[in-house]
Amino acid sequence: MNVTEEEINRRWVDLSDRAVFRLTGPDSVRYLNGQVTNDVTKVDETNSLPACLCNAKGKVQALVWISKEGNSLLIDGELSQRDELFARLDRYLIADDCELSDETGKLRLIHHFDGGISGARSRRLTIRGYDRWITVDSGELSEDLRISGEKWEELELRSRIPKASKEITGSEFPAELVVNEWAVDFQKGCYLGQEVISRIKSVGRVKRQLSLIFADAFISQEATMRNEELGEGVATRDSKEISRGKNLSMGWFSNQIAEGQPTVFQQVRLD
Repeated sequence: MNVTEEEINRRWVDLSDRAVFRLTGPDSVRYLNGQVTNDVTKVDETNSLPACLCNAKGKVQALVWISKEGNSLLIDGELSQRDELFARLDRYLIADDCELSDETGKLRLIHHFDGGISGARSRRLTIRGYDRWITVDSGELSEDLRISGEKWEELELRSRIPKASKEITGSEFPAELVVNEWAVDFQKGCYLGQEVISRIKSVGRVKRQLSLIFADAFISQEATMRNEELGEGVATRDSKEISRGKNLSMGWFSNQIAEGQPTVFQQVRLD
């Protein structure tokens, strides 16, 4: 079940509960490009990018979004990873002419779906929206169209956005998390973990893949299951009830799946 444009047309969500870091200095783009999976040179005032931070083995440590504000870059990630993200971004800042600062709580991040309002194009759901950094309330955004935190959680889940401590534990490759088609640029230069990630793409298959799970009953995190098509599976999080008697979760399934397929959600029903 995909997120539809009708569900979010002209709506917006307040994402101020994000860890936010500012990178300034002439080497900012070059330095960050050596740390993340996407091409930072494509970031400008009209376009922000999702990217993975990986370790040397190509395993995802965090999923972040990169924006441009004036002469600096803004990197936002999950608030629960605030200290971890700062340490990871700061670790390799040695001879680079740039400076990293923690801006968490100083700026307000709004993500909206109204093409008539300014913002940088940003892919935070399956439907592209716009990121807008503001310091005060904007009269252009109607409270009647505001997406609640609970609804946003559901929309992210429907869009198969992985989360720290659930789908992202430091043991997953981008292709397993199904973020490789929109958070990885395979044409860019070197970055930490690139060799392994490129090798996986050349093989064209992964041993497991993150899938949506639709069920008629509650599913607990780490519950095991089986599907004839996808084989053995395990849930990555407690399911969320999206309508009466209908639950939604995500899980790992063990059958090998072609690496180029993840644009179509694997829908699974459990008995």
